Amino acid sequence: MRPLKLKIAGLNSFVEEQIIDFEVLTEKGLFGIFGPTGSGKSTIIDAITLSMYGKIPRNSKDFINTQSTSMSLTYQFEIGVDGARKRYIVERNVKRDAKSGGYKTTLARLREIGESGERVLAEKDREVQQKIVDLIGLTAEDFTRSVVLPQGKFSEFLKLTGKERRDMLERIFGLEKYGSKLLVRIRDVKREKSNLLNEVNAKLSQHEGVTKEALEDLKKKFEILKEEEKTLKEQKDKLDKEREKLKGIWEKQQELNQFLHKKEVLDQQLKEIEDKKEKLKKAEKALSVKPYIDSLVETEKKLILNQKDVEKYSKELEEAEKLLEKVEKEYEASLKEKEEKIPLIIEKEERLKRAFKLRDEIKKINSEREKLVKEYKDLKKQIDGIEREIKALSDSIDIAKRQLGEKEKRINEIKVDSNKREKIFAAFEIQKEFERADKEKKEKEKRILELKELIGKQQKDIEKIDNLLKRKEKEIQEVDNNIKKLEMQKPPTNEDLLDLQKSLERKRVEILELKEKEKLKNEAENNLKEILKIKEEINNEIKEIEEKLKNKNNSLEEVKKDIEELVKNNMAGELAEGLKEGVPCPVCGSIHHVRLAQKVEEDLIKEKQEIKANLEKDIMDYQSKLFKLKGELSGIEVKEEMYKKEYDKLWDILKDINLLKLEEELNKMESDFIQWKEKLEKWNKSKEGLETLIKKLKEEKASLDLEHTRLKEGINKDISLLKEFESSLEAISITYSELEGQLRISREELGISDFKEKVEEINQKEREIEGLRNEIENFKNTIEELTNKKETLSNNLNALSIRKGQIEEIGKEKSKNLRERQQEFDSLSEGRDIEEYLKEIQYNKEKITKMESVLKETLEKARKDKQNIESKKISACKSRDLLNNMFREQSEKLENALLEKGFKDKKEALEYLLDSENIKKIEEEIKNFENEYVSVNKSIDRLMEILKGQKINEEEWNQLEESIKGLEQVLNEKRKEIGATEKAISDMQENLQKVEEFTKQKKELERVVDILNELDNLFQGNKFVDFIAARQLKYITFFASKRLKEISRGRYALEIDSDNNFVMRDDFNGGVRRSVDTLSGGETFLTSLSLALALSSHIQLKGRAPLEFFFLDEGFGSLDAELLDIVMTSLERLKKDKMVVGIISHVDELKGRVPVKLIVTPPAVSGEGSKVRIEYT
Repeated sequence: MRPLKLKIAGLNSFVEEQIIDFEVLTEKGLFGIFGPTGSGKSTIIDAITLSMYGKIPRNSKDFINTQSTSMSLTYQFEIGVDGARKRYIVERNVKRDAKSGGYKTTLARLREIGESGERVLAEKDREVQQKIVDLIGLTAEDFTRSVVLPQGKFSEFLKLTGKERRDMLERIFGLEKYGSKLLVRIRDVKREKSNLLNEVNAKLSQHEGVTKEALEDLKKKFEILKEEEKTLKEQKDKLDKEREKLKGIWEKQQELNQFLHKKEVLDQQLKEIEDKKEKLKKAEKALSVKPYIDSLVETEKKLILNQKDVEKYSKELEEAEKLLEKVEKEYEASLKEKEEKIPLIIEKEERLKRAFKLRDEIKKINSEREKLVKEYKDLKKQIDGIEREIKALSDSIDIAKRQLGEKEKRINEIKVDSNKREKIFAAFEIQKEFERADKEKKEKEKRILELKELIGKQQKDIEKIDNLLKRKEKEIQEVDNNIKKLEMQKPPTNEDLLDLQKSLERKRVEILELKEKEKLKNEAENNLKEILKIKEEINNEIKEIEEKLKNKNNSLEEVKKDIEELVKNNMAGELAEGLKEGVPCPVCGSIHHVRLAQKVEEDLIKEKQEIKANLEKDIMDYQSKLFKLKGELSGIEVKEEMYKKEYDKLWDILKDINLLKLEEELNKMESDFIQWKEKLEKWNKSKEGLETLIKKLKEEKASLDLEHTRLKEGINKDISLLKEFESSLEAISITYSELEGQLRISREELGISDFKEKVEEINQKEREIEGLRNEIENFKNTIEELTNKKETLSNNLNALSIRKGQIEEIGKEKSKNLRERQQEFDSLSEGRDIEEYLKEIQYNKEKITKMESVLKETLEKARKDKQNIESKKISACKSRDLLNNMFREQSEKLENALLEKGFKDKKEALEYLLDSENIKKIEEEIKNFENEYVSVNKSIDRLMEILKGQKINEEEWNQLEESIKGLEQVLNEKRKEIGATEKAISDMQENLQKVEEFTKQKKELERVVDILNELDNLFQGNKFVDFIAARQLKYITFFASKRLKEISRGRYALEIDSDNNFVMRDDFNGGVRRSVDTLSGGETFLTSLSLALALSSHIQLKGRAPLEFFFLDEGFGSLDAELLDIVMTSLERLKKDKMVVGIISHVDELKGRVPVKLIVTPPAVSGEGSKVRIEYT
């Protein structure tokens, strides 16, 4: 990828849109971006990254300029793949949200520019990011590391060792996923699989006892329960049929009892109904008199009220006349006051309104004067502050210049001669090699001794394990023999036990059923005896009642005859009373009436009729009792038959059965079952213990076999390693002697005993020089910044002084206006508070006006009130005369009505008076009673006809219901047990499938967990990361060494020693290898640059399109003129790789070494942002 054009607006220090033409800037292959610190040089790289990926390398959250509300970027670039080149434009606009302060992307678009025109590839933020990654093949992090080479980091990396170097390798090569992250992932997966294994084991433990044998036991139990259910159902069906047969009789019998009870209640209410009929007649008469009473009472009330009104109106009229006279006098006085004072009050009100207006103007002028005074004081304070700040800046500039001279002087004092430095560093390398050889020699001698001791120990351990293996084999054989003996003594199986248990259950059920039948037989016998006793009692009672009923019927016939005779005689007597001599008899026609019949006394007839009624009632009662007893007798006979059949049936079943013998057989079977079960449990426990023991012994033997093999392999490996160490020790001893001679010669020549101490002293001086140069650069920047700031403050001081003079002139004019308005205001206000004064005047005006208006209204109202009272009094007197006449007429009418209806006076009529609602209610009660009385008697006749003497005893019916209910409950319990057993079978079948599946899962998870345990051990201590990092480092070092040779004209090469530390090889000095600690500043920079370029190339291998440019954002200010020349010469040689190199710096000496420059001007005090321009050298 090669940049073509970049447009920036609103980003960091850039405000107005700036265009950077990279085609012009990169045409020479090498260019520079120059500008002071804070001018916006690094923002150019940020803009390229932000336009493509939507984020900047430094993760700044506030990247939009404070003077801008939005940011816009347009970046045009070119990609070359497989000989073809394509151009693309990416645009991105970001807006600041005024409310939340956050950022929102308003435009993100990627376009491809082809021969046929433009084509939009993506139009959303995420889509653009993804498309850029697809085109280039690099993420934002990879792109940043490739485009901006981290020189400082690689300079640091050259000298790191141990954990710090490994951590940096891990970060640079992105190896976290192979180190701690991969180990965490392995442990996460191991934890997850272990948890799953624990869950599977837990599930298997929950299904303990789930076996095929247990399933078969449940199925056999289910069959037994089904048979028991069938027997119980047959018994219940039989009782249900019997219940259905007697149900109709029982229900009709209950219904008849209810109606008989209801008739008794109604008979008791007859007298009360007759009383209500009489009361109803009296109420109807009283109701016809009520209108006369109401009219008279109403007239009396009106007369009383009328008299009160006449008295009230007379008094009110007298008071109204007095009030009218008083109000007329007050109104005349108020009207006169209004006409005299109101004009004067209005004139004063107008003058005070003018005073209000003047007061507002005075307030406004005072407010403006106060603001001017405040602004004047603030300006004076700012002017004093700026003057003090300018003086402080001048002092700071002088101090910075003085310190700058001191730093330059110190550099000249501590600088070391380069030839002597090279000899010391070469000797230091020999010393280090000698110390390393000495250390390695001692370590190998120590390691050889340790290996010999370890081999001896391992041989002893193998002998111990051989003895243990023989012992374990013997123990396993003994346990195996015990298992075989146990198998030969095996007791009855679970199947045998189950068969015996089923036989036991059947025997128990049989005995329980027989006991129940014996109980039922005894109950039936007792019930039969009780029924026969009750039947005899009922028959005797029936005979007694039939005799009494016969006597009552005979007496009734005699009374009926007596009544007929008396009625006939009475009719003849009544006819004889009406006969007159000479008038024909209507019966015989005779005109002479001798021996006339006498009239019978009414009391005698009534007496006979009462005797008849009592006899009829007694007969009905005896008939009812007789009917009831015959019904009971029928029910008793039905029960007698039922109990007799039940007793005979049970006797046939039980006559040949010996229950005692059956119970003895059951006890023996239970005892045998318990003994068999205990023997089987004891045998299973013994076998299980032996199997567990043999499993444990075999596992221990397998562990010993594994340890034996491991030790054997370890001995062979250690013997081989011992031979290698002995050979290596011989070679290192020769090197040790050679290095010792070279080191002695160097010490004699240079007169230095410890080169390490001397190198550290030189490095300390060079670090101090580098630090001093950085400080010098900082002092120069500080002086420049302080001078610019002083100039800005001087400009601000002039502007503030001008404004101060303007404020003084405006203040004088305001004071004059204020005096004039204040004089006029004092004259109008008369020295009083104008608000209070105006309120007082307005109050007096309103008071006078309101008083006149109120009195006028009061006068008119008093006149109207007097007229109204006079009218009311006249009307009340007329009403009084009319009411007196009406009262006399109504009294006469009421007296006549009471006499006609048979009431003594008004009080008696009111006592019998009922309202229409109560009359209607009593009529309804009488009617309902008569209807119900007839209905109940009819229902009794109907039910007695249906039953025809049949009856069931309540105790027998309840006993039958309870028997059915008890049997139904037993049947339901049995069905529940069947359902539970059926569900248990289903659950057992389902659980059997689960157990098989869990067992399969357990084996697989145990295999996976074993593998993960091995991986966990392998990846501990970041061994895998170290391995990959070493391979990557060798690859990077190879290409860095190749690059270093090119830019150093074949002198230097980069290598890695046995500890993976960097070593530089100087081929112009006999191929001597030097530690990176001994490199000069220029050598360090060349080496670091080579490593950075190699890393960039390595990262770009991940991408699809090569990056054809990069930036060096390095502190070149720390290099002296000689090192700067080496660096620039090296960079110019990179052009042959078609690589465009951009240098980002604020060092002026570099400007003359690059052919094309992009000058970045920092933001101005006036608010303008950073500016860019291209210059040629």
